[in-house]
Amino acid sequence: MSDLPIESRNNGSQYGKCTERCDIPLAEDTNEKLITLARLAGLSKAEYARLIIERHIYGAADQIQRRDPLLG
Repeated sequence: MSDLPIESRNNGSQYGKCTERCDIPLAEDTNEKLITLARLAGLSKAEYARLIIERHIYGAADQIQRRDPLLG
């Protein structure tokens, strides 16, 4: 078995190889909810968080053009 973290062994990202890290402090309740949502989606916490971040970042341009109220 590889010594790579689980998220590096799975599909990774359609936007490129996942080589960077993002350490984000979270409230305990937020972290627990994140873990629960990840499990419901069948993903690890890291995979789920990456998916959410990528959907936001790469979808932001389209949302801004449509004047999404969450993004101004």
